[in-house]
Amino acid sequence: MIAFSSVSKQYGGQLLFVEASFQINPGEKVGLVGPNGAGKSTVFRMIAGEEQPDDGGIERPRKLTLGYFRQDVGDLRGRSILAETCAGAGEVAELGAELAELTARLEDPGDDLDAVVARFGEVQARYQDLGGYELEARAQSILHGLGFADAQMAADVGTLSGGWKMRVALARILLMRPDTLLLDEPTNHLDLESILWLEKFLRDFEGAIVMTSHDRELMNRLVTKIVEIDGGELTTYSGDYDFYEKQREIAEAQQEAQYARQQAMLAKEQAFIDRFKARASHAAQVQSRVKKLDKIERVEPQLTLVGLRIAAEHLGLTW
Repeated sequence: MIAFSSVSKQYGGQLLFVEASFQINPGEKVGLVGPNGAGKSTVFRMIAGEEQPDDGGIERPRKLTLGYFRQDVGDLRGRSILAETCAGAGEVAELGAELAELTARLEDPGDDLDAVVARFGEVQARYQDLGGYELEARAQSILHGLGFADAQMAADVGTLSGGWKMRVALARILLMRPDTLLLDEPTNHLDLESILWLEKFLRDFEGAIVMTSHDRELMNRLVTKIVEIDGGELTTYSGDYDFYEKQREIAEAQQEAQYARQQAMLAKEQAFIDRFKARASHAAQVQSRVKKLDKIERVEPQLTLVGLRIAAEHLGLTW
């Protein structure tokens, strides 16, 4: 489980989160939504441990493995498309490189034959347990799904356009098979066929997923929980994107109604104060109502069309 507990985060004068809390359970598929600049990328970076909250805490399993796909993939070059994809396999890739080195050393081990043979046995066993011998086949399968042909696999990744480099970066992350996938707009550079393949891959993925996407239909078919960032708060909705939108509309309508009721009450109380404030016989009642108004916590209007209309009417403006 990954949990944010009363997390606050500020950049300069911009306050992103104020005592925000939510959690991601094993195997959950979560959609992260919110306006641009609300802090979605910051949530990803804090989950990945790249940034720390100003206040509050983030709980992560000690041995959690993360695959983080972001829009900035860096300058990929110098390796083949297949080799670049396999390089993302973490421990498996490291073991494969060590296994190749040990194989070369066995041809001329010198006085270290016993040590080299023993280490070779350990590395080979671990490599096999982790599916290392199937690594290239899995990498090729993922690259096929993302639109690469067999003839392209040996080409230098540096020859690709930015969009195709993004596909290689995504393939690297998917090949990792981590406990949790963090996916920032993974379909941005994909065609329809690749999107459909990715959707099936993610649906079958057994780990947790946290993703942002402008593809509403993909979110509806894939995620089972929405975490919304809005106004410094993180709000969780248990359902797909359509469910989230309906619940958001209900919440907005309820707040708008609450705001309208409060404004009517405030106007009534203010009218009484204005009418009787000059009369000594009503001084005690007027003071009591003034104190009452000072203590009332004001309901803020929603910034929707309805909310803007209510606010405009309250200010005496034409809407």
